[in-house]
Amino acid sequence: MTNPVWTGLTINTKAIPLGVWVSPRAEINGYPVQLAWGVNHIPAHPGVHRIHIYMPWLWRYGKADITIDNTAAPAPPVYYAVPYIAFSRGAIGLQPVKNPALVPFILFLILPVVLTVLCCVGLQVLGS
Repeated sequence: MTNPVWTGLTINTKAIPLGVWVSPRAEINGYPVQLAWGVNHIPAHPGVHRIHIYMPWLWRYGKADITIDNTAAPAPPVYYAVPYIAFSRGAIGLQPVKNPALVPFILFLILPVVLTVLCCVGLQVLGS
């Protein structure tokens, strides 16, 4: 007897280094699927599958879509990375992906510090 070939889907999810409070969710062909961080093996019949992954919070953020065909062979693994900020799309692909929106996240952190320093310098210059 031969071992059956895995026809399911493998979704690798990647959080940001700072951590995330919620777990990602997926809709595969319209059916909801709860995902965990890391490797997720999801049983699926051979065919074409539309995968929609998002992060649930006050709204759905980090949305990303991909279509996978596992009709003739096992499906390639899918890689998803959550964005650094909630107003950006997630990254998805057949190769490992990086977390998107790092530059806006850094600007979001640095901007208040820069404004505070400029205000303090301005008060010092105008105050004397």
